[in-house]
Amino acid sequence: RFIIRGKYGNWWDLGHSNVNPDKPDEIYMDEHAVRARAGLLNVITWIALMNVFFWNDKIYVQVLFPLVAWEFLSSMVFGLTPLAPIGIAGTLLSILLHPEGPYWKPARPKRFAWLIGLTLACTCLTLFVLRKEMDKDLYKPLIASVVLTCNVATWLESSVGFCLGCFIYNTYLVNWFEGLEECEECKL
Repeated sequence: RFIIRGKYGNWWDLGHSNVNPDKPDEIYMDEHAVRARAGLLNVITWIALMNVFFWNDKIYVQVLFPLVAWEFLSSMVFGLTPLAPIGIAGTLLSILLHPEGPYWKPARPKRFAWLIGLTLACTCLTLFVLRKEMDKDLYKPLIASVVLTCNVATWLESSVGFCLGCFIYNTYLVNWFEGLEECEECKL
């Protein structure tokens, strides 16, 4: 999986093709790596929650936002490797912890889920930047709810294997936009 060239493509590709004989052109990702990455992102959300409730230190926002925003943006465009640092760590963890090999899932719903993650991260930054203009009684609950949403979503993905973005993709997006196919492999 982390080899230069394998039967599923290059390690730096957005995903891997030729995984499902019924859909040879569909791009897939290793679910083990995706879930390991979600676990690492969950740790980051706990740090963010601690900062919201106890530390109130802007250095955490200055460090965590660019890291998380780049992670989601690069994962959506390039895949879990080679430009997403947490994706690389998740991929390495999956290789170490799951030597039996990858568990393939379609990439399209995951990319949509990561768009939601990027949107939540940008919302956190926007709230943080506007915190002085906002009422303190409004700021704290708003930012806490956004960070808590990230925390719950990453926990569900990493621990339970339930991807909220994939659920939204299959339940709503497919019905709203023509041309999108329901992901049978992602259904509950």
